[in-house]
Amino acid sequence: MLFLLNDTVIEIDAPEAHLMQRWRAIGCGDPRQLRAQQAVAFAIERFISLKHANSEEQTLGQSDIAALIVAKTGANSLILKPNASGGYEPRLRDVPILVLETYLRGAANDYGARQHA
Repeated sequence: MLFLLNDTVIEIDAPEAHLMQRWRAIGCGDPRQLRAQQAVAFAIERFISLKHANSEEQTLGQSDIAALIVAKTGANSLILKPNASGGYEPRLRDVPILVLETYLRGAANDYGARQHA
């Protein structure tokens, strides 16, 4: 499954299984007890905590966020827009899979084209 977190497309297989295996490490508590609003609030906190993480931790953290949001809201996109108070305004969306696939391929192609320019 593809998930869009801000400008990053994340590929995640079996989001619910991922979440059930990692919820203790993630620190979100038992996901079966979370409501969607609580999951989004936790995802924002987790996103903020990843700002200074190394690349491997960021990748795993982004997958954790994706799994949590998919499992609790059904959305395949979470855009966190910075607000004036220094926090983030969450925007959940259901983005068509073709758009995500195109974005994933296009971003890779753009990067390669810029390298050769």
